[in-house]
Amino acid sequence: MSGRTILTTDARFQQLLCEADRIAPTPVPVLIEGESGTGKELLARRIHAGSERGRGQTLRFVAVNCAALSRSLVESELFGHAAGAFTGAIRDRKGLVEEAAGGTLFLDEIGELPVNAQAKLLRVLQEGEVRRVGESKPVPVRFRVIAATNRSLKREVERGRFRADLFYRIHVVRFVISPLRERTGDTLLLAETFRERLTAEYGKEAGGFSERARRALERYRWPGNVRELENEIKRAVALVEAGERILPSHFSESVRHGSGPNTHYAPHTLREKLGRVERLEIMRMMEEKGGNKTQAARALGLSRQGLKNKLARYVREVDRITWEREENSPA
Repeated sequence: MSGRTILTTDARFQQLLCEADRIAPTPVPVLIEGESGTGKELLARRIHAGSERGRGQTLRFVAVNCAALSRSLVESELFGHAAGAFTGAIRDRKGLVEEAAGGTLFLDEIGELPVNAQAKLLRVLQEGEVRRVGESKPVPVRFRVIAATNRSLKREVERGRFRADLFYRIHVVRFVISPLRERTGDTLLLAETFRERLTAEYGKEAGGFSERARRALERYRWPGNVRELENEIKRAVALVEAGERILPSHFSESVRHGSGPNTHYAPHTLREKLGRVERLEIMRMMEEKGGNKTQAARALGLSRQGLKNKLARYVREVDRITWEREENSPA
């Protein structure tokens, strides 16, 4: 993804983009799910742009990070307020819902909205009108809602953290963006795109990536997805000498060594393959237990010290395998 353009060679993601383009001219609510950094807002803006083309006019796109809204002022921010509605409200103020009138309201991390704000948002979507805080007279408002979340809203509904009626109101069309590690070929495509853009921005020409640097980019799991990849390329372009190729030494230690719980490499021997299965199961259990070694060890039938020893060994093995393969490969 570069700027507002979504780049991909992954067949599933390409199919998702085609479906998004098809529904864009129709103002149905859209729910986008995906890990942080996968490009949910970019997809929302692409759908919004399709709405504009369908209607032949420029429409407002109002983006709201629900996780960043103050709990005490969330209703005022979203729905507006009348003068005197609360201390500090010295004049009437439109909310973000009214600002989006006629266009698109993008609610990023909608799962972070307090339940009382969820109820009021549901009424706005059902009735097509909004009441500012401190006012009884409704204001007619029509807009398209696109919501995004980095977790399963259905699971949040089951846990009582998100209103079921609001979930079904926004769950008309649902897109799930795959993480970067599952999108074959996209890592190098995006890395090269970022490199070209950043070298132009910094006025410093970098001569591409060495083969070892390319392998390091492909090997790393990118838990922060496209956002993390872009930041890594920013670092590399800033460090590399003008005209020189980007090397693994220009990357952060985690990318250079493929470290972290999501590290993966292609196992060659049976021992490596069995070890990888064991490692993945242990990491899955550690994630399920929120990093609690005692609980994870109990679930795996291990002692706590035994689990700690295995975790320490995995880190050493990954460092050794990475070093050996890079040393035996041409730059």
